Amino acid sequence: MHEFSLCQGIIKQVAKANHERLDNVAEVSIEVGKLAGVDVESLQFWFPVVAEKMNCTMLKLNLEQVDGLARCNQCGTSFNLLNLYDPCQNCGAFSDYVIEHGRELLVKSFSLNS
Repeated sequence: MHEFSLCQGIIKQVAKANHERLDNVAEVSIEVGKLAGVDVESLQFWFPVVAEKMNCTMLKLNLEQVDGLARCNQCGTSFNLLNLYDPCQNCGAFSDYVIEHGRELLVKSFSLNS
């Protein structure tokens, strides 16, 4: 049910950015990092339910997933991080890296009805 609350927050952000209006919003585009702890299928399932409850039934969700990217503090290598706490793919160091991408949940844009 965590994703239900995320959908509410996304729609509230769009309303705030659009002067508290949702009736003229057609689509919202978001980025979700693969390491963000978000169940994308659940988010896509709940979004139209929440939109209907918030009186914006025509609002569509455009979702893009972002791969995890980390930079190792031991060897300086940047590598794709598939799971939190995976070792560096170059030197094998565990949990000694900075996550540069993949934990975000961002509202990138929204479009208005024409």
